[in-house]
Amino acid sequence: MTNNLRPIPNGQPQGDIIESVIAKGDLAKLTPGERNWYYREVCRSLGLNPLTQPFAYIPLNGKLTLYAKRDCADQLRKLHSISIEIVSREIADGLMTVHVRAKDGTGRVDEDFGVVALPDTLKGEGRANTILKAVTKAKRRVTLSISGLGFLDQTEIDDIPAPAKGQPFDPETGEVANYTNDTPSVQELIEPPSKEEEARMAAERGRVAFQTFCSRLTKVEYARMKPFLETLKPIVEKASE
Repeated sequence: MTNNLRPIPNGQPQGDIIESVIAKGDLAKLTPGERNWYYREVCRSLGLNPLTQPFAYIPLNGKLTLYAKRDCADQLRKLHSISIEIVSREIADGLMTVHVRAKDGTGRVDEDFGVVALPDTLKGEGRANTILKAVTKAKRRVTLSISGLGFLDQTEIDDIPAPAKGQPFDPETGEVANYTNDTPSVQELIEPPSKEEEARMAAERGRVAFQTFCSRLTKVEYARMKPFLETLKPIVEKASE
């Protein structure tokens, strides 16, 4: 894994950052630049576009962590050709349980459940939205599961007790703070990937994605990047196997 990681702006050894994240499990211990690097590396390793903000930060049980937003699950389903089938819906004891089954492009199958509170007193639009949440929760949970990811999903964040969440986190300053309209978003904090980084991410998704990326380059960009693109061909071939 280490050989595929790229340098970070402050020059700190990448292994130190990964060790800090794995050992401490707290992204708040990283500097803003290190969090920026780590966020982009997570997205790159999964083939996700960081500018679409597939993840967001949340202080949870005293630690800063990432959770998966809707765009994360949507991109994963497309990348891995994941189809989802609703097996059953059940309402009992004030709960609605949705059972779903997922199948990816390799034929691998996984199953999961989405459970939400659905009391009899809940009526109208509120009840309809809660039913939809159960379906969405099940679909996203099974998407993350079949993709081999253990991130919390956005639909699960709302169900976590407030004391466990802590205060909102400002990823720019590293401090907890109340967000305002002036607080920069994750997208604003992450610098756009270079063409070389985009090319590598496309190569890791296989031949079709790589060819599509190359076709969108201008003649000048292609001429400049041609030597680098040649070095990515082994990655393309391996991803296309």
